[in-house]
Amino acid sequence: MTKDKILEAAIHQYSLHNYHGATMQKIAKEVGIKPASIYFFYKNKEALFVAAFQKLLDDHFKRMQSILEEVHEKPILDIFATLMRGTVEYHKNNMNETNAYISLVTSPPAEIKKFLHDHMNKFDTWMIDSLHHLIKRDHPEISDEETVSLTRKFILLLDGVFWEINLYDDAELSMQIEQATHILEILLGGYENAK
Repeated sequence: MTKDKILEAAIHQYSLHNYHGATMQKIAKEVGIKPASIYFFYKNKEALFVAAFQKLLDDHFKRMQSILEEVHEKPILDIFATLMRGTVEYHKNNMNETNAYISLVTSPPAEIKKFLHDHMNKFDTWMIDSLHHLIKRDHPEISDEETVSLTRKFILLLDGVFWEINLYDDAELSMQIEQATHILEILLGGYENAK
């Protein structure tokens, strides 16, 4: 319980003050413990934040996996749109984590940069592997290389929609998702017409 509270406080403090401003003292104060107590669970600040970001990223990853499981029977364009809507919904409902994530990605501390890069590669690989057979199911004419390319383009659009979460209201985000889905539809049509 205390460990979870420490991780939540670390993410909250990071969202407010970034890495260097999110001190062990501020985190401990938020949890209601002494700063030295944090070291019972984490050997240093870097280990604490790696654990906090691992939790944050794992929670998002699990949500994306569950969305994909829920809609895997649908046509690929519906899957793309649902993954984008699910990303927006998840991050809107977890704004502390979202703000921490935005801060982390825009200005990653050197101590965390490799961890973040490895996670992004893991997520991209999972997305490519997960969507490959679904794209091929609906569009068997698309080559394996093209499914990878299409998925990478989808990830790029997904990232773009994510970066708009703090800028647009729900109606505008919904319109952006429609536009991104339309781009994917055009891309799919291009693959079909090229054959």
